[in-house]
Amino acid sequence: MPSFPSSRCAYAGLALLVFIPLTARAGCVWTDLVTEQTSVAVIRPAAPRMHFYDDRQVRSGCPATGAACRSGSSVTSGDIVLTGPVQGAFTCAGARSAGRSATIGWLPTAELSPLPEADRIPADWTGHWVGDQEIIIAPGKEGGLVVKGTGTGGRDHVGEVSGEARPLNNVLAFTMGDDGTLAYTDGDEMDCRIAMWRRGPYLVVRDNRQCGGVSVTFAGFYRRAP
Repeated sequence: MPSFPSSRCAYAGLALLVFIPLTARAGCVWTDLVTEQTSVAVIRPAAPRMHFYDDRQVRSGCPATGAACRSGSSVTSGDIVLTGPVQGAFTCAGARSAGRSATIGWLPTAELSPLPEADRIPADWTGHWVGDQEIIIAPGKEGGLVVKGTGTGGRDHVGEVSGEARPLNNVLAFTMGDDGTLAYTDGDEMDCRIAMWRRGPYLVVRDNRQCGGVSVTFAGFYRRAP
């Protein structure tokens, strides 16, 4: 495992992002999409409107085509979705419109066209990102990015993310130390560690659940505010 120096502009590599292990499952939930393996796909033109299908945890026998498993949420031709595990003829997918709640469920794999992952420049990261929480990323010094986020969870529990780091290998990650930003692998295990990836129009975020009070997490996927 490579090591990275501690600095005010901390780095982290993909191999270092190991936290909150995923339980092996055949279902489709948000943790299946909030990983470094997540990809993006576009809805094919032949599918002008396509409904998500429920997971078996919601309804027995799903996912399957037909009204029994069809959810009320849908996407249209040209929409871009996050994609994760595949089960039979279906792909676990997620979508979020700017400022709206996320939708996660199964989509027919045949109606998805995978998109290649592009290298990102600092400007691709900046903006006001909205999901279950809010994150603002602004230009910093010498190619770094300043990250500030606020979040809530449960009753009266609040959290905060604050640091300055430079993306490395299309990953923006750091640890919040007592004296400033640290490299992702530095600091105490109880310090807030957060990692971010850009996938299509989405900002995918994972943390170690140490970035605020009880039940506060910044993990999820975000879109830029309108």
